[in-house]
Amino acid sequence: MSSSETAMKLRIALLKYPKRAALQAQLKKVPAAQVKVQINNTVYTVDSRQTVLDVARKNKLKIPFNCRAGICGACEARIDGEYAKTCYTIVKDGMHVVEKSAELQNWRQNCSDE
Repeated sequence: MSSSETAMKLRIALLKYPKRAALQAQLKKVPAAQVKVQINNTVYTVDSRQTVLDVARKNKLKIPFNCRAGICGACEARIDGEYAKTCYTIVKDGMHVVEKSAELQNWRQNCSDE
């Protein structure tokens, strides 16, 4: 295992649970509503109290992930034109998500190679 892999595993181990708890607290503050989210040219009507990664997984889209806490970057996608981590981004009405692109596939490949 390389030193960067070891450092990432340690970082995930130390930060995963506090960051997930903070996200859950944020999700509880979001008013319940149905919102429309576009992921890879398909529009989904979903509950507003979930993350982009949750919506993708419930709809059988395979966005890779590791920590589910916004630490590792494996789940990164273009959300409304900006790069963001899908596991830590709460859905909003009218949101556009692109997770299938050559650029993102190269990014994920580079993140996993050592």
